[in-house]
Amino acid sequence: MLSFLDSGTGVPILWIHGFPHSAALFEPQTAIARARHIRIDLPGFGATPPPVADPGMAGYSAAAIAVLDALGLPQVIVAGVSMGGYIIMQMLRDAPDRIRGLILIDTREQADSDAAREDRFKTIAEIERLGPQPVIDHMLPKMVADETRRDPFRRVMAAATAPGMIAAQRAMASRPDSTATLRGVRVPALILCGERDPITPPEDARRMASLMRSARVEILAGAAHASNFDRPEEFNRIVAEFLESLSSGA
Repeated sequence: MLSFLDSGTGVPILWIHGFPHSAALFEPQTAIARARHIRIDLPGFGATPPPVADPGMAGYSAAAIAVLDALGLPQVIVAGVSMGGYIIMQMLRDAPDRIRGLILIDTREQADSDAAREDRFKTIAEIERLGPQPVIDHMLPKMVADETRRDPFRRVMAAATAPGMIAAQRAMASRPDSTATLRGVRVPALILCGERDPITPPEDARRMASLMRSARVEILAGAAHASNFDRPEEFNRIVAEFLESLSSGA
């Protein structure tokens, strides 16, 4: 079972972090009222032990659904940053009936290009040779544009283990294209992206929205890849509005 944090009351939101984060990524979002915030640690991140074998996207999806089963939650809103978004797209294939709404954050639906896949295996080799720290140091400026928030974000990444990071890179390298999956979405969707995201830029967010029947896109000014952490007040306001629209049936 994945380690998770469960706080607040109201509409349940399952928050799924990206690479190389942990449930702590979503600490700023616990300020969103009238919501139950379920924040999971994927294998090898935060408080969840490293995986024994590579889980792949299907394994991550199954582990997330197992948390919902353990909590007795038949349906939730799922929210994911970057790799967390990839996991959500797998959940849409595996258990669409468990998903009441989507919040896709700084992610994309496309599979890796050959060049991107090659870069992932270079990253794996670097982690095997030098451990997690050089990769964390390299990624930090891409994650958070606000320099005053970089030290707190470094602490978010500090609990990442080498096995967890390697398994995540392999899972992302082998993930399928999710274009058809998003075309089949029939639940409300909110897509957020940092204006200065160098990994999944705003054009990725707008392209995803064009695939779905009902998707709202919000670009957060000045934010980088972890836009929820970089601009938490604006992010939380937008999510609160989305939750209100669901409760009102808009």
